[in-house]
Amino acid sequence: MATATTSIATFQGVSGRLYNISFYTADTAGAVNTANPMGAATATSPQYWRPPEQVKLIDYTIATGTTQTTAYWTQDGATKAGSVTSYIACLNTLALRQKFNIDFAGGSLIGLITV
Repeated sequence: MATATTSIATFQGVSGRLYNISFYTADTAGAVNTANPMGAATATSPQYWRPPEQVKLIDYTIATGTTQTTAYWTQDGATKAGSVTSYIACLNTLALRQKFNIDFAGGSLIGLITV
């Protein structure tokens, strides 16, 4: 049974500012995870987040319970090379999660799609 859940992606801007963006996954293969920079994302949140400056994804954490186990990051609708993300390695119950270093251009549309 699919279980919808939320996750948090942490981006660091070239200015040093941190952006914690909430993503919502419907736990359905091929679904775009909606994003909300102002609070918890829901099914009706925007499909993408547009950063005001160049950013780097540095951390991602997701709640347990999803049946889908993988996602990939997109920029302006195109898959980012090397961006496949295992939900299992990013569970919020893990003390040590994988670290990220994925750059995104300022003003681009950043998305996350469940595989």
